[in-house]
Formats: sequence, C-alpha cells, structure tokens
Amino acid sequence: MADVVVEVSGSDVRFSKISPFNLKDTLMCGQAFRWTSTGCDNCAYTGVVKGKVLRVRQEHECLILEGPVDEDTRNMVMDYFALDVDLGEIENRLREIDPAVGVAIDFSPGIRLLRQDPWEAMVTFIISARNSIPLIRRSVELLAEKHGDPIPQGHRGDACDLHFSFPDPGVLADADIEELLECRTGFKAPYIKEAAMRIASGDFDLYGVGDLEYPEAKKRLMEFKGIGNKVADCILLFAFGFYQAFPIDVWVTRIMRYLYFDSKKVPLRVISEFAHEKFGDLAGYAQQYLFYYARNMLGAEIRGLE
Repeated sequence: MADVVVEVSGSDVRFSKISPFNLKDTLMCGQAFRWTSTGCDNCAYTGVVKGKVLRVRQEHECLILEGPVDEDTRNMVMDYFALDVDLGEIENRLREIDPAVGVAIDFSPGIRLLRQDPWEAMVTFIISARNSIPLIRRSVELLAEKHGDPIPQGHRGDACDLHFSFPDPGVLADADIEELLECRTGFKAPYIKEAAMRIASGDFDLYGVGDLEYPEAKKRLMEFKGIGNKVADCILLFAFGFYQAFPIDVWVTRIMRYLYFDSKKVPLRVISEFAHEKFGDLAGYAQQYLFYYARNMLGAEIRGLE
C-alpha cells in the first residue's frame, strides 16, 4: 500500500508520493469516458465522477484536485484514482514476469486502474461493444444530458448546464427505447433498458457482485444481454477491482498474437487462458499497458492480426 501524502494548499488539494503517475494516460486510455482536457499540454482535466464535477491536473508526479472541495470529495478522489495502490511495485512485478510488458510500461508508466461506479461502468461498457472511444464518449454524455440531473457548481451553488450526473437505473428503466436510441446507443438500447429494469427492481444486486469470487462474478454479469466475456471483464476490472480480469478486444487480440503466438490466429479462449496463467492477479494491469501500447505505438504494425 502506498503512503500517500495529502496536503491542502489554499482551496486545492495535493496528492503526492503517488509515483509513478500519469494523469493524461490514466484518463485517456479507454477505461473512463467522462473526462475532457481543459488545460494546456493535456495536464488538466474536468470530469464527472459519482455526481460531482471534478477538476484535476498534474504537476510533476503529483495530482492536484482543484477546490474548494469537502473531505468526502477528497476521499472519493483518493479512492477513484486508487492512490493507495503501490503502482511502482506492480510495474516492477510485471517487468519481472515478462520484459515485453516492461516495454509497454516504459512507453507509458503510471497508468492507474480507476475504481468507477459499477452502474455507470456497466452501461458504458455495454455501449462499448463494437464501438470507438469517441462514439462511446458521445453516447455516455448524451445519456447524462438527456436523463441525468444538472450538477450544482460547488463554488457558486447554482446549476451548471454543462455537466450532468449519470442517470440512475430507475431513470433509464422508465425511459423509452426511442429515447435511448436518441443517445446514439444503437442496438445496445434494449440491453441498457433491460439491465436498468433488473437493477432498479432489485432483481439483480449489482453492487453485491464485488463480494463474489471472480469466476462467479463474471458468470453473474454475463446473465445480461449485451454482456459477453470482454464487457464483463471490463466491468469487473474498472469498477470492482478484479485485477485478474483480462478484457480482450481487437487491440489486445492483435498484440497478444504479435507477442506470444508468432502472429498466428488462435481462439480468444486460448489467449485468455494464456494471459491468466502468465500474469495471474496482475492480468488486468498487463492488459491495460498492452492495450495502450498497441493502440498508440504499434498501430499499423499489428493491424490485421485480430
């Protein structure tokens, strides 16, 4: 566990001793979709987390939470960015497991796995199926704008028409399919509504998933239409902290074939079994570094290996 130092400077809060830390890559690597760059050189971001508008920036390897904020928000940010995790130790362990992953880590060290709200993550990753990151962002924001509540600006107390909370299950359960389609959710609209109805009615205890063992948790999530292996693993990894989860999308398939299977086509089941055996309880961290490295560095070199 990391020994984070938290200091209040004026109205801002500084989190230090969190090295390695990369705010841009953490927020833009494809695990969260409600953050936008609001500062020069991509060092400052504004996002909505659990009904609060947060403004954060990076100074050296410190995270600055712009205030004023209360203690609950400060604690939420600590938890959301998983600042208590000793990421340096994790990166070193992965380098020891496989130098190839070490190359991916060296390309972008300091990517933290966020602890997101399970319901928002569930809807977000249902939307992510067969979708690009910009289109996922657009759909999520449209859902918030059309079905969420405006969030008061903490320093003024008035309603802000630019930021909205993510709608809770009851709201989306009552929405018509046509209203969900207006949010560019496409063929996933019925899946979102069905999930919302089951969770709002109490038929499915989403937050209780975190108390299950990984295989059972994944099995339970895959009861939902629109949630297959990849989406279930994304929810488990990015919302519940099941770090043994290894989501496999097109980019992960490409880089795994490139690095470990001589670029030969192999079933996704084989890739999954290989990753779990090789990386164990750090499979999710390995996946995120490999995914980001594949998309941003290898690109055309591995295209066609899906």
